Amino acid sequence: MPDHLSFLREQARSLPEAPGVYFWRDGRGRTLYIGKAVNLRARVTSYFSRAQHDSRARALVKRARSIDHELASTELQALFRESALIKQVRPELNRALLTARTAHYLKFDTSQNDPFMQATTHVDEDGCLYFGPFRTVAVLRETMSFLHAALPLRKCTRVKPRCKPCLYYQMHTCAAPVLDEVHRQQHWEAIGRLYDLLDGRGDLVVAWLESKRDRLSEALMFERAADIQVRLDALNQLLSRQMILEAAVQCRCVLIAETSGTHEGRRLLLVAHGSVMSIRTAIGSGTEDVVPWVRAHEPLIDALQRQQSDVDAAGVLERWLRCKRHCVRWIAIPHRCEPAELRERIQYVLDTI
Repeated sequence: MPDHLSFLREQARSLPEAPGVYFWRDGRGRTLYIGKAVNLRARVTSYFSRAQHDSRARALVKRARSIDHELASTELQALFRESALIKQVRPELNRALLTARTAHYLKFDTSQNDPFMQATTHVDEDGCLYFGPFRTVAVLRETMSFLHAALPLRKCTRVKPRCKPCLYYQMHTCAAPVLDEVHRQQHWEAIGRLYDLLDGRGDLVVAWLESKRDRLSEALMFERAADIQVRLDALNQLLSRQMILEAAVQCRCVLIAETSGTHEGRRLLLVAHGSVMSIRTAIGSGTEDVVPWVRAHEPLIDALQRQQSDVDAAGVLERWLRCKRHCVRWIAIPHRCEPAELRERIQYVLDTI
């Protein structure tokens, strides 16, 4: 066995059995690969057995000359650190670099008389409404297509009035606000539904579509009612993911309750700006002790500025919550949340975990 392999094995066996981030480095101290683990020792030592049949692991072990690590308070914090460090250090062998994508957003310019949806890669402080981030432009386009199908929103960019409605109006997918004031009011009603969606009140949009579906069924228009049901299913799935992303991107903190299956195994995580700000393990059934704990961290959360890294962390958080959906519950804590609302949100998490 080469001398460097014996040294690497010894370093791996000395790693703690705790969550964290690990670094494989070459002989000049350059980082070859960054990874995360729930158990650092188990994860890193597994590379030596994997090297026998995994070409990537074999290449890494062959080139590496040292292993370093950084402890994390939780598995989620390790995920956040891994994501941030990969983008900062840009290690040669990280596959994540090959799939890094620009974040995309849906923009709604409210300064126009008859606003329409646009795709953008930037979030500006311009008073417009933004929905996202979306990992690919294809997903964004698909979402825009769905919203246009679900709501009669303006599609064309022309501003001049027209004497005849366009094809979209005839297909019942556009309110044609350029025709007259009556159609403009119908368009703004649809915009109101979109505002509900962008503002996190997707349940109102769901209720509106359900009412529309029921009316179509009563009118024996079953084919159109079935189409509305398909849109409802897609909307519910979209909302469950986008609510998490929006909570992080808009600089709000997220309260997460995690359980191992027993009352004693419960704990609360306070997450903001791509970091686990605090962990609380002593949890009762009420909010008396939890509310002051959340309030104590608000000055630090408010003092931090929104950064591009928050967008990246939002994606990490969304994927982690989706994977842990059977043992975690979460709720967003709005900026300057009123005391009664804060208690209600915290109680919801405690009751549902």
